[in-house]
Amino acid sequence: MMRDRVFQITSLLVLFIAVLLAGCFGSPTPIEFYTLNSLSGTMQKTNPADSAQNIAIGIGPVKIPKILDRPQIVTRTGPNMIKVDEFHRWAGPLGAGIAQVLAENISLLLATDQVAVYPWEVDFKPQYRIALDIRYFEGQLGENVFLDVVWRVSGQESQKILATKASVINKPLSVADYETLVAAKSQAIAQLSREIAQEIRKLQAGGKSQ
Repeated sequence: MMRDRVFQITSLLVLFIAVLLAGCFGSPTPIEFYTLNSLSGTMQKTNPADSAQNIAIGIGPVKIPKILDRPQIVTRTGPNMIKVDEFHRWAGPLGAGIAQVLAENISLLLATDQVAVYPWEVDFKPQYRIALDIRYFEGQLGENVFLDVVWRVSGQESQKILATKASVINKPLSVADYETLVAAKSQAIAQLSREIAQEIRKLQAGGKSQ
């Protein structure tokens, strides 16, 4: 009888340990991947009268802070603290994603299909080149997304800088999740795209940039 009692206690201990191990080594947390979105799904086709005569435009290079140049999504948690999330990642390199979305947006805004991302083919000769130096592209869950970027418009042949601008864009967040954060980052790039397109229209019209 004593032996049966010991056997029961041992069995319960083995079962308890098995439950603990199942909790510790259960299904891993899935990794979620995100992409930036262009205006193509939310904006009607540009009126031909507003087009830039199908001009050729080159986007890039796009320079981003080294802290953001990684697969994980980086968020700010305090004045001197950031979080690098292993389970929420970009589907591709962030810098390349920004450049591609800018290209798609500007192609739509200026009604031109001659938009290429740096480095482009040798036979592509853009009339305007847009180089970007992103100083901050930060987000704080449930708070805001902040984009601070200096961008330059130059000619292809002479490499003369035709315009230098600084854009500071802030997008508030109503929900503290990564999907909302990434959507706000896409909105910030959309606003930047509109500012760039407006400058190119001005240059096309012969106006002087300030």
